[in-house]
Amino acid sequence: MRLDLEPIRSVAKPKHKRKSRKRADRGKFTDPIRKKIKEHFQHTCQECGGRGHHCHHVKPKGSGVGRGVFTNGLLLCKRCHDAIHNELDQTRLKYWQNVFKEQYGIHYFRDKEDLERISWERRKRVEDLYDE
Repeated sequence: MRLDLEPIRSVAKPKHKRKSRKRADRGKFTDPIRKKIKEHFQHTCQECGGRGHHCHHVKPKGSGVGRGVFTNGLLLCKRCHDAIHNELDQTRLKYWQNVFKEQYGIHYFRDKEDLERISWERRKRVEDLYDE
């Protein structure tokens, strides 16, 4: 039997919603969060004091853990945003990571799903200690 002669069957889409957002989407700032960041920083670039338009991830998405949450957003102008991205030693980025860590805590870059997973893992470790 030749496989190329058989009809192609389509697979029905599941009728349930995803339990969590896709990983790629969790790193993006939504429009309401962008608005909240801009209002929080009063539309001012936090590097030079000019007009800020760009919401920058303090903990980068590329690190695999930087999420699009308010506590991970820094408002910058285009020139300062480009400068932070082009800086090889990441001095400015590390400075802002320390500022945000002091201001919001060590989990400033995580979203609700990350925090729930961390909490679950901690509970599981404690349960495992009692089971030994």
